[in-house]
Amino acid sequence: MTSLGLPFQGACFYWVEASFNGGVSGTTLAISAKVLDARIALADKHKRLRGIDSPNACHLLKQCNDYTFHVEYIPQRGDTLMEDVISRGTDCQLQSLVFQLNINKCLSSADQSNYLLSGCKPKTIRISSSKNTEYVVVIDFSFASVSTSGATHTAPSTPTGAFCAFNIAGSIQSSVGGDLAYITNSIDITIDQGINDYYDHDSIEKKFIIEGELNIDATCDISLDEGGSAHLADVLAQTDFNVTVNMGAAGCPKLTLNNCKWKTFGADVNISGEAMMESAPFTPKSISVATV
Repeated sequence: MTSLGLPFQGACFYWVEASFNGGVSGTTLAISAKVLDARIALADKHKRLRGIDSPNACHLLKQCNDYTFHVEYIPQRGDTLMEDVISRGTDCQLQSLVFQLNINKCLSSADQSNYLLSGCKPKTIRISSSKNTEYVVVIDFSFASVSTSGATHTAPSTPTGAFCAFNIAGSIQSSVGGDLAYITNSIDITIDQGINDYYDHDSIEKKFIIEGELNIDATCDISLDEGGSAHLADVLAQTDFNVTVNMGAAGCPKLTLNNCKWKTFGADVNISGEAMMESAPFTPKSISVATV
């Protein structure tokens, strides 16, 4: 039974690569004390070929190695991963990361699987929270190579910073009028880094992972002050505004969504007995990450 992949015996941490797919270098960095999900995947390794002589597949053609990595975690004060996956450097490129994923870490080495994922670049990042819930960060990566033989590095110390939650010590504010609304019940931000994978001739391995256009979409549940007419005026005016999301107290991540415009409007009067709210989408042009 000990050879099974067992629950609650995992560990995941990372490094910033000195060069794309260059392997481990520099400081070992923790993701969070609460990593919720870490999943590596390999896309289809073959496709069927057939001819006119038979409905059966006559050959299974080997496909390129298309690796992906998915991680979900609760951010804490002192978080480093968000900035490492959101911000592009002075060269307009994303940083390349290495992750180590350990499975069965409480068992003997013979019953463990340790994966070292190199050349990781983020495809999408989602940051969300709502009333009475913690923030959750969900990141999907494309990566170049995986090794199970060299992943024996020591995990960093478990982070001890406060967990980021919607109703604790943070704020969501607009550059126009201060608070985004009388009541803000949720925030959901999705960042698409426009990642493209490239393979060379005579190779099934990824040669480059290139970042493309940056697209950001955001939605917040807000109260419709004065019955919604003020918000409708803002949507029609298409005035730029910035939104600052303080995810907690001092030392916690701070996201600034720059040059935003409201996207649509909808007001609903119903029999719920609750104040009028809208799940209001808006589009930022850029995003920056700092510390509260």
